[in-house]
Amino acid sequence: MANISTCNISIIDKLIYVIGLSLLLGACTSEPPKEVNRQIHTDKGAYAADLSQNGLWAAVSTPQGIRLWDTQARLPKYLWQQRPSQTNQVHIVKISQDNQVALTADKQSFAVWNMQTGANKGYYKIDDANIAAAQISNKGEYVVLGLLNGKIIHINLLTGRRIEFLAHKERISALAMSANGQYVLSGDYAGKALFWDSRTAQVVSQINHQGRVSQLGLDQKARFAFTANSTNQSWIWDLSTGTKISKLQYTARQQIFTAVKFSHNGHLLATGAPNHKVKLWTVNSGELIASWPFVSDNFAATVLDFAFSEDDSYLTAETSYGVMQTWDIQLIK
Repeated sequence: MANISTCNISIIDKLIYVIGLSLLLGACTSEPPKEVNRQIHTDKGAYAADLSQNGLWAAVSTPQGIRLWDTQARLPKYLWQQRPSQTNQVHIVKISQDNQVALTADKQSFAVWNMQTGANKGYYKIDDANIAAAQISNKGEYVVLGLLNGKIIHINLLTGRRIEFLAHKERISALAMSANGQYVLSGDYAGKALFWDSRTAQVVSQINHQGRVSQLGLDQKARFAFTANSTNQSWIWDLSTGTKISKLQYTARQQIFTAVKFSHNGHLLATGAPNHKVKLWTVNSGELIASWPFVSDNFAATVLDFAFSEDDSYLTAETSYGVMQTWDIQLIK
């Protein structure tokens, strides 16, 4: 009887293990979410792109210029030229969170555009050093620029007030800014990420990575931040306390993120990388909950930006391949 009992327990344990393993594998290999929208925004590839909140607008930099798309009407609305009669070299495109203005930047200049009229609101030349990263606030009131010499310039375009933030000693690699322009998250090639107040230029918190900060992200309400280097340090932070919430769970020794976006409710993080995959993670645990491919026939193609729908039921990605795709993620959540 003892032998039979032991045998039965062993069989049950094995069954539990197999079922658990099957569920785990099933979660990792499940069918991709249903694609509900696909739009071709350029057949020449995109240098840079940005999606508005909820994905209603897409600004895409191509060899012909920067085109603003109305994604609901599925039509281009404006074509902007940073430097008329010259080859387009815009490598940064940003849409303000309130969908009022857009910023475009090449290495030595930036321009601000009215998204309602298409008119240019200003063209600015930068002489200090090449522009590596840039962001724009609501109404186009503030612009922040990260330069290759390590300097960050925060400008109030309405008053002309200019702050030079000099806390970084290496060149700037990434920037994020709150919608109201008051807080900036900046990262450099030395692995230092700083969250600071643009009104006083005072550092609120500092995060240290080993090696270059490759990607940064702020959620819409500046509740959470994402910081990552080019290896396996990919962290999510609670900005109200300065504490680490989670670390993204993956086994690869190297991971480069080209785009990150927090969901509106702060529960999910979407990432893109040069592996033709969209990935969804839980903010609280850092667990990967879904991964699926996007359309591309080019090995180097990657996601340039994401947008969640207002209720977080849909996820949109704009890629360097020149295609925008939207998926229904309700079953994943």
